[in-house]
Amino acid sequence: MPDSGLNKFFGCGASVAGTRHIRDQIPCEDAWAYDTCKDFLILAVADGLSSAEYGGKGAEIAVHSSIQAAVQSLRQVPGGDDENDSSIQEKPDYSEIVHQAVRLGRNDLITHAKSEDIPLSSLATTILIALLSSEGVTCGHIGDGACAILSGNEVSLLSVPGNTEYANETAVLTQNNWEKSLRVSFGPADAVLLATDGCQGALMRKENGQAAPYIPFISSLVRSLERFYQEGRDCNVEIVDLLSSSRMRALSSDDLTLAVGFLISGESA
Repeated sequence: MPDSGLNKFFGCGASVAGTRHIRDQIPCEDAWAYDTCKDFLILAVADGLSSAEYGGKGAEIAVHSSIQAAVQSLRQVPGGDDENDSSIQEKPDYSEIVHQAVRLGRNDLITHAKSEDIPLSSLATTILIALLSSEGVTCGHIGDGACAILSGNEVSLLSVPGNTEYANETAVLTQNNWEKSLRVSFGPADAVLLATDGCQGALMRKENGQAAPYIPFISSLVRSLERFYQEGRDCNVEIVDLLSSSRMRALSSDDLTLAVGFLISGESA
């Protein structure tokens, strides 16, 4: 369960089966999770490949294991509650924390594959993990999906679907050269949104051949969730309702996952 000791950040999200999986009676193969630790929120989404026999399980392992690994690293980072530590602390390397979290998530996939005597490739999944602090967002990304951030009223895309050598090919965490596909980015932000490919179209549009954030959707969603949080509403249910709407279903027949994290209004950064 998330440790909300400082109650500084809030995370919410949902995964719903796409129309193709509903038609074929296949469970949702996306996954998402979040946790908080000290002055940080860690958020992750993953899309298990439909072509992989246990892609959904791979996605589940990837998000939970990578977040757990990030939390373990962040527990070693001095926080604002370390009142007795007056020494000058070296700034943590957030990029390395994210990289290590993805690596350990992959290690758990390897462990699971060996224990079940199945090929690692049968757990093929993308991974998109974000670390939110008062300084901004550090994002690690393999495969498709998208990460958008807000800093005040400024909206931008921090990470977009990765390019691959062949059409219809997606980079995955289980491939041997996964580190070559891992993209780590940083941007100043007080809110972050992660989406798998089923609803990445809600976060981005093509403008002059380049990916651009779809500002009306991103801004209104974050402000609405902030209000829902203040009203005590279940933001996870609100996202389920959004993803199940005809507007979102029209984006793709694939599974849809959307996760959002933000600095709680009124808390000091």
